[in-house]
Amino acid sequence: MKKADKYKELFNKEYLMGPNSIRLLEEMLEKYPLRRGTRVLDLGCGKGLTSLFLAKEADVNVFAADLWISATENNIRFNEWEVSDKVIPIHADANDLPFAEEYFDAIVSIDSFHYVATQPNFFKKKI
Repeated sequence: MKKADKYKELFNKEYLMGPNSIRLLEEMLEKYPLRRGTRVLDLGCGKGLTSLFLAKEADVNVFAADLWISATENNIRFNEWEVSDKVIPIHADANDLPFAEEYFDAIVSIDSFHYVATQPNFFKKKI
């Protein structure tokens, strides 16, 4: 059984914001695993499914940043999912992130990069 199968019930119309982000993330982590305790920015986390998966399955500390979903709304979900000790919700614009340079060990952006990286050289300038 794939780890993503444990989250099937959450992949429904209430949380759906695009393709199956959990499956995409699991495939990415199989190829590029994260060390336990790593500090990860989940850029464009939406309603937090990828942040939940990162916290539970990769055992990393997640900063769940999104512009369209409020940090309060995500915080409620993270508390319900019992991952609030590993996931910090952030309401932020990817073009104006409130973090120090080189603060994160890794950045994950599952099915959201195309929304935030609309400016030329976004990756080079912002990330």
